Amino acid sequence: MDPRFLGIAEAAKYLDMSQRWMYRDSRRHGVPRYYFGGRLKFKVEDLERWAQQQKVS
Repeated sequence: MDPRFLGIAEAAKYLDMSQRWMYRDSRRHGVPRYYFGGRLKFKVEDLERWAQQQKVS
């Protein structure tokens, strides 16, 4: 598992979402988020886990 953190732009690109969505809606949709020095960060393994939970049948 990759323990590194992504910034807003990287995380948005990783999930193919807008940066605006990452700021405004990721919390409401349960995406795990972290704050370091006032900056929003996302852990790669958390994004993977969250994305898998969004699977529709």
